[in-house]
Order: sequence, then C-alpha cells, then structure tokens
Amino acid sequence: MKPLLKWAGGKHKLAGRIDDAFGGRCGGTYVEPFVGSGAVFFHRRARGEVGEAVLADANDKLVALHVAIRDAVDDVLAELERLPVEDYREVYYEVREAFNAGPHTGPRHAARFLWLNRAGFNGLYRENRSGAYNVPVGRYAQVRMPDEAAFRGVSGLLQGTDLRVAGFVDTVRRAGRGDQVYCDPPYVPLTQSADFTAYCKVPFGLREQRELAREAQRAAFRGATVVLSNHDLPIVRHQLYSRADGFAVVETLPVGRAISRSVNSRKPILEVIARIGPLRQVA
Repeated sequence: MKPLLKWAGGKHKLAGRIDDAFGGRCGGTYVEPFVGSGAVFFHRRARGEVGEAVLADANDKLVALHVAIRDAVDDVLAELERLPVEDYREVYYEVREAFNAGPHTGPRHAARFLWLNRAGFNGLYRENRSGAYNVPVGRYAQVRMPDEAAFRGVSGLLQGTDLRVAGFVDTVRRAGRGDQVYCDPPYVPLTQSADFTAYCKVPFGLREQRELAREAQRAAFRGATVVLSNHDLPIVRHQLYSRADGFAVVETLPVGRAISRSVNSRKPILEVIARIGPLRQVA
C-alpha cells in the first residue's frame, strides 16, 4: 500500500527490505517514533506482519493528518473537492496561509496538508522555527492526488492504531519484550550544507542521534527488536550503531533523492539499515 503523502526520505520503495530486517511478524506491539508518511507501517500491516501499533511523531500537524484519515476519510475527501487541481498556483499561498493559521486538526486541516504536499515544490514538507509551513509553490501542470480507493485503503490500515504526538524518547521507551520498533529519524547530514531536519520545528542534531541510539539499545535489553535507517557514514557505523554496542548492519544500499533543486545533483546516496536486539544484560 502506497502512502498518500510525498515525503522527504520516504520509505515506500525500501519498505520490503526494512520488513525483511525484522526477520518476521511482530508478536507484540509495533512502534514507530518517526512515522512520517507511514510507508513501512502500511507495507507491513497490509502483509499481516503488524497488528497492534503505536505510530508517533513530534510534528503535531502530521499526526493530525493521519488521525483525520483514520477517523473521517469521507470528510477529508469532501474537503479536497473544494481545492483546485488546475490553476492551483493562483491560490497556493492563500491556502498555505490558511493552513498555517489553523486549526491544525480535523478534515479541513488534513485536506489542506495533502493539497499543499502535492502542490508545493517537490513534495517537500518544511517548517521554520516558528512552526510555519514555508515551502514555495511547485511547477506542475496540475495537482495530482491519489484516487479515492487509495484514501480508503490507507484509512482501513490505520484503524485501531494508537496515533500520538510524542518525542522519540517517550515512544521508544514503551517498547519491551516481543515488540518491534522502526526508527527513521532525520538523517545525519552527508555534509554541513546538506543538512535537512526542518520537517518539524523541533531540532534533531547529533545529540538527538546519540540519544536515539541509546534508547534503541535500552529497548533491545528489554527484549524488543529495533531497526533503524540512516546515511551510511563512518559516524553512523562506528559510533551511533556500532557492533560493540550490539548493533548489526543488515544492509547498505543506494537510494535516489529528489529534493534538490538541481536535477543533476539528485544522485543516489548510500543508506544503511541497522538492527539491534533482543539483548541480554551482561553481569
């Protein structure tokens, strides 16, 4: 099942590889502290690999979108009918201003979020430090939305899930024996100029990367299996997800990126899929 959102670093194309990294069906609760577009969850739940699930993100507007799709998909579709697919550039900034003004809950919020996601530049979602969405208008012939069947399919997969606005520490700490956790944080930047952690006003730097690695290790000692994605860099392999700390690199693979303004700079980059747990404390 393909997500409704276009998302920077989205995992739709890699969902099967990430699913394989878990090594089997989740017997407990499946947990995602950085749900994003939900690509891995949708893939795994559609295949019957996931039952009970907690999906969280620090971005409250994003979580509200998923809640509206889960609980009021008919109303979201009705609100989308009010927004243009052609001549969208004439009203883009008006819709963006209304989106930022709020309220940031309910079907109208969800429809505006989805529309801006499809009408904005390269499907990018970015917030400034004040929490305002600030992506410029895109250059498409028209706004292309998923069809009604896709909306209803995603809504069906979200039924029964626990959707919450929460930081990664609180979310990962709930994982224990038999649970599975997938972490897709903002990546360690390839270079200082390539840093992109602005999908949410909450910052995510190297300190948070180290804290996430520690929480993953603690979850593994509680009996959970944790899979993480990140750039394949020495600091990731040898410091954040090191073998000495119990992590194993499952796979390294080239992945295309489509955020850069220049088409020539959208070259494949290497990503790593790592896993840890369950682990036992050494006396």
